[in-house]
Amino acid sequence: MPDSKPDDLLLLIRCPSCGQRFKVGEDLRGRTVECGGCEHRFRINDDVIVRGKKFYPGERRDARLERFHRVPLAVAPPIMGTQMVRYDEPPDPASYEPATPQRILAGFIGVCLMSLMALLLMFGARRGGMLDGMLTSNRLMMAGFTGLLGTVLLVYANPRGRGKAVAVGLLFSGGLVGLPFFFTTGSVPLAGNPPAIAEPVAQPAGEADQNGSKPGESDEITELRQRIGTDPLVEENQRLQLAGSTNRAIGLWLRDMREQNRYLIRDYILRITSADPQSHFYPRGRGDFLMVVTGITMPIDEVAKLAAPLGSVERIHPEIDVIEVKVNNENFIEGPIEKLNDRASPAFYDLNKRELESIDLTRAEKAVKRLAEAEPVVYRSDITSRLITLLGTPEVKFKGEVCRALAVWAPEPGLASDAALREVREMLAHGVTVPQEMVELVVRGKNPGVLPVIHELWESNPQKWEFLYGEVGPPAEQALLLRFPTVEGPQRHSIVRLLGKVGGTASLPLLESAMQDANPELRVLLEKSIRSIRERGAP
Repeated sequence: MPDSKPDDLLLLIRCPSCGQRFKVGEDLRGRTVECGGCEHRFRINDDVIVRGKKFYPGERRDARLERFHRVPLAVAPPIMGTQMVRYDEPPDPASYEPATPQRILAGFIGVCLMSLMALLLMFGARRGGMLDGMLTSNRLMMAGFTGLLGTVLLVYANPRGRGKAVAVGLLFSGGLVGLPFFFTTGSVPLAGNPPAIAEPVAQPAGEADQNGSKPGESDEITELRQRIGTDPLVEENQRLQLAGSTNRAIGLWLRDMREQNRYLIRDYILRITSADPQSHFYPRGRGDFLMVVTGITMPIDEVAKLAAPLGSVERIHPEIDVIEVKVNNENFIEGPIEKLNDRASPAFYDLNKRELESIDLTRAEKAVKRLAEAEPVVYRSDITSRLITLLGTPEVKFKGEVCRALAVWAPEPGLASDAALREVREMLAHGVTVPQEMVELVVRGKNPGVLPVIHELWESNPQKWEFLYGEVGPPAEQALLLRFPTVEGPQRHSIVRLLGKVGGTASLPLLESAMQDANPELRVLLEKSIRSIRERGAP
């Protein structure tokens, strides 16, 4: 049977304990009830009665409400003699519904495609870029197709504003089509891939043609120019000549080089040749690259020797200033880490020696740290030589670790000590912080040139360098005696301790005279140093 109490006559209440809602009759107002959810007892009053906000027709103003019919769509049967009221057609739901995620994504993709194509046409048109060698007509085709595709996606993404979408798409498309006319670098096809057969142009006697070939040049060299595509190399050398520079440019024809190794090879070549950072790669297809190394003065034979770690130097072509190198990509792969760290493995020294010779300084740094903790058993002279080379490399930032490894591996500290002393002087001249391991290596080698260096370091930080200053021995006594009358505070205390360690009888009069005006702390240090010198019986 239907409920005798319609919902309009019931009260909607909420339990103050658990928040559960119930409907009760009007007759329970003011009485205590029990919640069926949490068994909490409460009185029905205005605090627990839930009231909704009432509103009347016409109170709320919302433009979206105007899109719906005010009368039912169903129409009663026509009555004879009565004129029917006509209503407008119902609006299309697509005109006021929000855009779907598919349309939003389509618009986003359209804008991104045209933006990426614009960046490619601007920055990929440089020498060695992705569009190097592509004709202007082909670039226009790419720009036009991307503009058309982006416009279609924008129109699909804006069903209520197709006119505006078309206008924006045409604006973007016009910008894309105009870019190839402004960024024309590299629009000439690469050598060896001519788009059409053209009539040969006569060259003046003694001048090179567009590929750099000269009259009387052998067919083999001309074919090699065409194969490598030496145009950028020829243009760079011509630019240097016109600028009056004594530098030159040399081409490295890197064959079978993997794309991921190009930046590692570039950094290595720039590091060992001190070349101009403008040196650039030019792809030649099938894994071949021409690297124009510019701004160098060394001969081509010396550059070929420095390029040997990249693989095998196949040939040197001095006629066209090109070195042909077959890249061994295995040289750029790090060895198995478990064997590199296992000192008991027979391959430990061989693999770490290979890592030490890598052109990747990060791998070399790891190998230096591993070898510094290992016993020098095999490859001692080779590893020492490589460590000294790394110590003299300006780009190496881990020279302290190199000196720590040299202290273990150098059979005689003479060469290593001299190399470390040169680096210490260079660092001090440029105001660079000197690693303590480097100075330790110099002091350990008993290098006579260490005294001015260690004295300068001690002047800047007596506490840090006092121990190594004391390791210099008796040669440091004279410099300390000369400095003693002019110092105060921590430096004076440090000199007293150092004289007690390295001083002889010549230091006793100065130390004894300083006892008269010394404070209690300095007096204790003076007494210890004087006693140490007398017990040592230093001459």
